[in-house]
This record gives sequence, C-alpha cells and structure tokens, in this order.
Amino acid sequence: MEDLQKWFLEHASDDAADKSLGELISGFEDDDYTLSAEAFNRFCSQVGKGSGRPVFFRPLQRIAAVLLLPFVVATAFLALRKPAGSQWNEVYTQSGQSRSVTLPDGSLIRLAPESHILYPSSFPKGSRQVFLQGEAYADIVHKDGCPFRIQSQEITVTVFGTEFNFSSYQGDSECELALVDGSVEMKIHGRDADHTIQMKTGDLVRYQRGSGSIEKQRFSADTYLANAKRDGLQFSNRKFGDISRTLERKFGAKIIIEDPSLAEERFFAAFINGEDLPTILESFNTQNHMNINKKGSNYYLSLK
Repeated sequence: MEDLQKWFLEHASDDAADKSLGELISGFEDDDYTLSAEAFNRFCSQVGKGSGRPVFFRPLQRIAAVLLLPFVVATAFLALRKPAGSQWNEVYTQSGQSRSVTLPDGSLIRLAPESHILYPSSFPKGSRQVFLQGEAYADIVHKDGCPFRIQSQEITVTVFGTEFNFSSYQGDSECELALVDGSVEMKIHGRDADHTIQMKTGDLVRYQRGSGSIEKQRFSADTYLANAKRDGLQFSNRKFGDISRTLERKFGAKIIIEDPSLAEERFFAAFINGEDLPTILESFNTQNHMNINKKGSNYYLSLK
C-alpha cells in the first residue's frame, strides 16, 4: 500500500495517472463490490504496484482520499464526476474525541472517537454519498428522489431520512447499525453473496465479518436516543473484544485481553453517567470471574 501511495504522490500532476484511473473506472459497475475489487487489483497491476490491503491515504487534491478496498474505485469515480467547484472535505476524530459535522444538505453527523468521514462540499444533483470509517450517529435530512448513502468497507447504507447509529471500525469483528427513526436499506457485500436488509425503527442489525452471519434484533429506540444524546456508551449483546476496543478509543487506554474465550463473551450494558474506565471494567466483572490488573496505562484482563 505504501508503494501505491507513493505512485499517486509522484504522479499527482501526470496525465497518465488520470488516464489509468479513467480506464479503471470505465471497467466496473460502481455498486458492485466484487468488480470494484477486481478493478482495483487490475489498476495496481497496470501501475506496477502490489494491491495488498488498502488503508487510508491522501493522494494530494487531484484524487479523492481512500479508506478501504471497496472505496478505492468508488471514491475516485465520485471525485472525477463531482460538480464544478466542489471539494472533498475530511473530518477526523482522535481517541477520546467526538465531533459534530453538518453536511451540505443540512444532515448532521456526530463522529465517535477514532472515526473519519469524507464528503463533498456540495452534493451533485440526485446523489448524496459519503464515506465513513469508524462510528457515527446520523440525523439525515429527507429529500424526495435523492437518497443518502453511506459507504463503509463492505457495507452500503441507503437512507431515506432518518436517525441511526452506525459502527464499522476496521479491525472490529462485527459492524452494527441501530435504526432510531425512519427507514434504511443495508446492503452487505459478503465474500460469497450480497445481502440486502430492509430496516424500520427499532431494528438493530449486526454483521459478523469472520463468519458472514447476520443478526437482526429489536431494541428500544426511545431509550437508545436518550442515551445517545447524553453521549453514553451502549452495548447490545456485543463481544467483549469489540467492547474493549470501543473503550480504548474513548479513553485512550490499552486493554489487553489475555484469554481468547473472554474476548468472545457477550454483554448488554449502558453507561450514561460519565463513568470512568476502571468503573466500567469492574461493571463487567459482577460475577467476579475476571482478573483486572493495571500496569502503567495498560489494563490486563484474564479469567480466574
């Protein structure tokens, strides 16, 4: 990936770069994840760089920023057809930080820690699309004939004017969409097949990347919204390994789970009163089945 990034930087003002990228774009359907992946690999071959696993980079201003493999082609495609005068805006958060973003259409996005959103300064007619890495709470403005789409790794969420929380961090074993109000369509580009799920208020969908399994459950939208407005933490049947990564991002600490079986345990929990990290960790140990040891800024967790 570093080689590919270097190639973009070295050829940022080279017409050959635009030509190669244009040939890449012309050979795929922008909503087909498999073809996008194949097109990206062909592009890497053309420019003489290995594909590897794409991660975030910024190839100057001529080509849009890219987050992950499904975004490489789609983002470049949007960059080349963006309206005149439009620019790409990028907003990041660091560990322990959250940030609110108002999009050009008035939609509101609240980024969770260690998250990133990429969006244009103006949406083209009939299309609204942004790219997300991490987690965000979104309040999307409804526009007839102009659905809103969020792309995050292998997930595409089509929104019809709604409020929801979407978590899709690179490295987490699961991604999760909780629909607080309205309706959305969630499309998962799986390894073997695509899956499309229609969701209504109070639906929660969880996708496990390793197994490809999809779980759908109901939750209290009113309670979830009240907790979200207080910047609380909410976990609904989440793996402890993913919970620990959420806590790391929020508190800027390192949590080492020494027993794999502990990382696979699932919990329901909510923290809405500004609890600190030691208090939260102890709350998962009500059965006294864990050892929690702090060494410096690191927390070591193991089964007794």
